[in-house]
Amino acid sequence: MMPEKDFISLDWDSSFFDIITGMITRQDLQLKELEDILDKMKDDGYRLVYYPSVKKIEESVCNQYNGILADEKVTFAKSIATDTLGNSDTHIKPYDQNDVSPELLELAFQSGIYSRFNVDPNFKHNEYRQLYKIWIERSVNKQIAKEVLVYLERRIIGGMITLGEKNNRGDIGLVAVAASSRGKGIGKKLMVAAENYFQQNGYQQVQVITQGINTPAMNLYQSSGYSIEEKLFYYHFWL
Repeated sequence: MMPEKDFISLDWDSSFFDIITGMITRQDLQLKELEDILDKMKDDGYRLVYYPSVKKIEESVCNQYNGILADEKVTFAKSIATDTLGNSDTHIKPYDQNDVSPELLELAFQSGIYSRFNVDPNFKHNEYRQLYKIWIERSVNKQIAKEVLVYLERRIIGGMITLGEKNNRGDIGLVAVAASSRGKGIGKKLMVAAENYFQQNGYQQVQVITQGINTPAMNLYQSSGYSIEEKLFYYHFWL
């Protein structure tokens, strides 16, 4: 990423999507400021711009700059410093294969159905599936995760959760329960196992990010004792 005054260039995204992609770094812009930055980025050759905003912006700006509200990004947090946590379910184990199994890959896809890369209709080539395939592969290979836990019953993966670190906190990445295994409390059990892992490894807080439209995830995190720490409205502008 090359820093600029009000925005940064996203080299990885640009390469992946094969269009010049950037992100506006200021999250509380006035309308004229936003328009000026988008004009500047368009002149500089940007064709996809992410704008995480603390507030919703006027529809007229979206219409003018081909923008879409792609996500309401919700960050949940919970302190586990002094919590007495329950025991992890014995069905939950670290994923111990080097390659991503078809079951695990399908769970990764399920975890991304509310992703802004799936919600935004301007992505027309299943980009979100490619992104989540990379995400789970790099998690299993411990490139972006410390551990991947799976719920195993009769050698069938009924759910999974990926565990990492951000800002000195335990960070929950992907969470999913197979359709055939829902209604058994597996999501809650995965959350307990994740918190046990983090507490055992010296973390005092845990965070997890989801989409505001992802009602099952929102309910899971709130019922697991997490509080909303931040909300951001994530816009995509196609210039």
